[in-house]
Amino acid sequence: MLRRLMTKENGNVTVLVSVLLFAFMGIMAIVIDVGVVFAEKAKLSKAIDAAILAGGQELPENIDKAIATMEEYLIENGVTLDQVEISIDEDGFGAEIVATKPVDHYFAKVIGFDSTNINEQARIIVGPSGSATGGLRPFGVEKYDFVYGDPVVLKEGAGDGYHGNYGAVALGGSGSSVLLDNALYGYDGIIEVGDIIYTEPGNMMGAVNTIAAYINSFDESFDSYTRGSDRVWTVPLVDTMVVSGREGVVVVGFAQFFVEDVKKIAGEAQMFGRFIRYVTNGDIDYTIDDTGSYSMKLVD
Repeated sequence: MLRRLMTKENGNVTVLVSVLLFAFMGIMAIVIDVGVVFAEKAKLSKAIDAAILAGGQELPENIDKAIATMEEYLIENGVTLDQVEISIDEDGFGAEIVATKPVDHYFAKVIGFDSTNINEQARIIVGPSGSATGGLRPFGVEKYDFVYGDPVVLKEGAGDGYHGNYGAVALGGSGSSVLLDNALYGYDGIIEVGDIIYTEPGNMMGAVNTIAAYINSFDESFDSYTRGSDRVWTVPLVDTMVVSGREGVVVVGFAQFFVEDVKKIAGEAQMFGRFIRYVTNGDIDYTIDDTGSYSMKLVD
């Protein structure tokens, strides 16, 4: 009788151990596979954010290129195109990527779960730049109704200005060396619409000669420039440049120009650009006019 009782208890222990082992495997499956799902979800989120931010830089001007760039970034980050849906707003000022990706389970297959679909979404909006964050060039242009491709004189020659002003502005300091540094590399501060900046009197011949050598070293044209070109400048639009000497002018917007040429005409240095539409760094401000300089941000 004692032997039968011990055998029965051993059988119960075996059953209990089996149940506990199965439960432990289930818990392990949940813990490990849930961790994998969360890791893949974070990876997918980063991939679509990177894709939409890269492609969004082509908006609103080049929708086809924006989509192609997004697709390229997605593929490079391990997301196949059958896992995403890319949509661009009709006016080109917004875009969205919706992604659904299956994640295979490892241990959860033991309890009947083969995979889980993860879903992520990213959206951007593009709008007029209310500020310029880094990269602003030290030349002011009076605001007017620009058309894509319009030629613009960024710096006039001496004698064409107004009481010593020929198009330059002082950003973060004055003098030829500051102007040269800002022209070559961009002002690293933040300028906002409504700020007062000061004109930089003088022809600045030495600085402009260096700028000319730098700009003309890049073999690009208005029809062939690429994103990130050193010949693409963000400049402040101001209420007026008709002031005498060093005086304050009001920033009323920002614009993008392709610097087409820097040369001497009748012994005087002049700079010529052409108006383009371009996404740059800064904050969106829907209260100002569209002047072709845009900022972009991710939204929920």
